[in-house]
Amino acid sequence: MRTGLVIPISRQGFAKELNHAVSLGFKSGQLAVWDMSIYNDETARQLKALLKDLNFEVTAVWCGWSGPVDWSYPGMYETLGLVPDWLRAQRVCDLLKGAEFSNQLGVKTIVTHTGFVPDNPFDPVRRSIVKALNFICEEIDKEGQTFSFETGEELPLTLVQMMLEIGKENIGVNFDPANFMSNARANPIDALTLLIPYIVGVHAKDAVYPEGKNPKGKQTPIGKGSVDFKKMIQMLHDAGYKGDLTIEREIPEGPERDKDIAESKIYLDNIIRLVSEQAR
Repeated sequence: MRTGLVIPISRQGFAKELNHAVSLGFKSGQLAVWDMSIYNDETARQLKALLKDLNFEVTAVWCGWSGPVDWSYPGMYETLGLVPDWLRAQRVCDLLKGAEFSNQLGVKTIVTHTGFVPDNPFDPVRRSIVKALNFICEEIDKEGQTFSFETGEELPLTLVQMMLEIGKENIGVNFDPANFMSNARANPIDALTLLIPYIVGVHAKDAVYPEGKNPKGKQTPIGKGSVDFKKMIQMLHDAGYKGDLTIEREIPEGPERDKDIAESKIYLDNIIRLVSEQAR
């Protein structure tokens, strides 16, 4: 295992953003794209050349979508992922464009949130989402690509059952422990126990559970929240996970974010080293 970084990229600033990640000591990471105008041949060509020059490995492309997005309560239930039926067709197109762009970069994994998918397998919204995901997996499988659920909105059991319903080999999980906590959907370690056979990527992010009447928990710097990273990394190691722990710090760019990321890298690298040494 190694530490990577989630890098939000813009059409005009991707060189600056990638060079900054390298300056922080990273050699790999996920690219996060919310600007659909990035999905064009020329940007893909320029970005691929830059990645080669920097010797930087992109492990996945995190694909956003068009339309309104509200991460706060209660709007999150109606605006995120593939849940809103009036946006679903457009967002399927967005994800397929993201997969095409990812493939142009030589990246075989795409990641996204699918939203607060209903737990009831007979719910018509759930059935429509499963149908859409089945179509996406069929399309991207033509290029040998994998669709990966970013965790946090669905219950872990719902994710497993959806993957079984879809029944494709090219579907998996990008495990984010903090999202489970901030949305009070699961204890990350319990969730990992259930999801570990399906994991193709991991976000390193920390948080605390909601308190009192607050419906959302808060994100924290890694090591300052309630995620048990030592246990999580040990479980991943024991399961044979060889991918990255991709640090995601969702605060504005600046010195505080850089400081948190640098300290997180040291914190995680130390745990990875200790786990590896104990296994020898």
